Amino acid sequence: MKKIYHLLIVSIVVIAACNRMDDNNPVPQINQDTPVLVQKANPVSVPTEAAYSKSDLDNKVVALQADRHDFHWEWTDMRTIWSAALQCNQVAVGYQPANLTSIEPIIHQINIKDKEWKSVHDALLELVLKGLNKNGAQFTLNDIIVEDDAVLPILILKVSDKDVLTQLTNLKNVRYLEPYGYWPAQWDNRSSSGCSGSSTAVNAADYTTITPGCKLPWDFNNVNIPNAWNTAQGEGIKIGVIDAGISSSQTLLGSQFTDGMSNNNRTITTDYTYGNTAYTSCAHGTSMAGLAAGPRNAQNATTGVAYKASLHFIRACDDVVLDASAELSGVKNALIRMGDLNDIKIISMSVGTPFSSNVLKDGVTYAYNKGKLIFAAAGTSFSWTSWWGVIYPAVWTQCQAVTGVKESNSTCNDCHDGSQVDFTIPMERNSNSNRNSLSLAPSGFNPTYIGGSSCATAITAGIAGLIWSVKPGLTRAQIITAMQQTAQYYPNPNSSRGFGNVNAAAAVALAATY
Repeated sequence: MKKIYHLLIVSIVVIAACNRMDDNNPVPQINQDTPVLVQKANPVSVPTEAAYSKSDLDNKVVALQADRHDFHWEWTDMRTIWSAALQCNQVAVGYQPANLTSIEPIIHQINIKDKEWKSVHDALLELVLKGLNKNGAQFTLNDIIVEDDAVLPILILKVSDKDVLTQLTNLKNVRYLEPYGYWPAQWDNRSSSGCSGSSTAVNAADYTTITPGCKLPWDFNNVNIPNAWNTAQGEGIKIGVIDAGISSSQTLLGSQFTDGMSNNNRTITTDYTYGNTAYTSCAHGTSMAGLAAGPRNAQNATTGVAYKASLHFIRACDDVVLDASAELSGVKNALIRMGDLNDIKIISMSVGTPFSSNVLKDGVTYAYNKGKLIFAAAGTSFSWTSWWGVIYPAVWTQCQAVTGVKESNSTCNDCHDGSQVDFTIPMERNSNSNRNSLSLAPSGFNPTYIGGSSCATAITAGIAGLIWSVKPGLTRAQIITAMQQTAQYYPNPNSSRGFGNVNAAAAVALAATY
């Protein structure tokens, strides 16, 4: 096997050097005489002990996550990675030419069809096939490829052979290798997380009626949204929402999207990267879209924040917890699509996972490098997640992490906070944790409560839409600065709640001076 492997590494060479993608961030050229696949200086050994049982593996992973309030597959050893790959039978392989150390600055410029990238792609697949077929098996590419990303240098493969996995891990060409879709058994049966909506009867004290006959959620006043509307309503801005589906029965996110005072030329469009439709019975995405950009209607329903902004919704997952490989790929692919849509300035994501995923990180980085302002939920606890810290993708610096607080500004009952949080939104009454913000229900005009960091994120994305609409030519950095410098704790961020509550009117006023 060693001879075959080394022959493979030496024999495959790059045919042509790469094309420059950008004068400021060129893709480094590769010497034509350099082998395509290059082994690391300190390779790890193939595991010699038996794979962990499912229960032992789960306990090991959960204990590490609980201890650090975080989890990276890079923190584990080859035996753990192999054991997890056996359980989910899929691995994610991020690849690159061997002479690169980081592709983050150029990930949005890469053409994976260029020879220096395609040669690595093809050589890795050949290595995997040779390894799997070493004893006379006859695997083909169709047998092993789950997803061959058309934009990013990522392969999702059906591979659990420990020799092959170790060979891949030991290559400089492999940016990461991680089990894909692994989820501990004790966290199973969470498929409806966040989808059922609230059953709490709406208290009349939690809204006021405003022109032209819609409901203003109580917490919009706490972040000065009505005063911001005197100057800005989001016109000329398009907000992207990535979530678990939208309701086809909610006409205010369909035929009545321009109802009432939202009768400008704004549009709503939908897409999906998970399942076979954007429309589902999950209530969560409808609520998030309604908060960010629902119409200021005349139907006695709630209004959204940026009620003159356009909206592009992508269904990318089944529920708010990204616990399946198809959901991780769905969100990654949604980020790519939104990154490629030039008219989208803002992305709101109220979904996440406690596990770091490099596949998800690649999608976030791609959209960020394309200039998008990304807001992500810091995390909302269910009974089984209360010990999680700030979740992914909110952890990453490319995202503005948002969490919810009570109206007294203490942390809400089920909201996560931590050093990665950037902003907060009041969304929970002091007297009753079930009385949250209000948004659109899956059908009809009666509002429904929606809480947690999810609603705080969508509201913040809507506020960013208001700010940007004052001067659409402003940069992402200027919008963030306007939000930071007018927020609750500026200039001294709180250790677990960042800059604190956003002040929409003050941020709009500051942006107008730029």
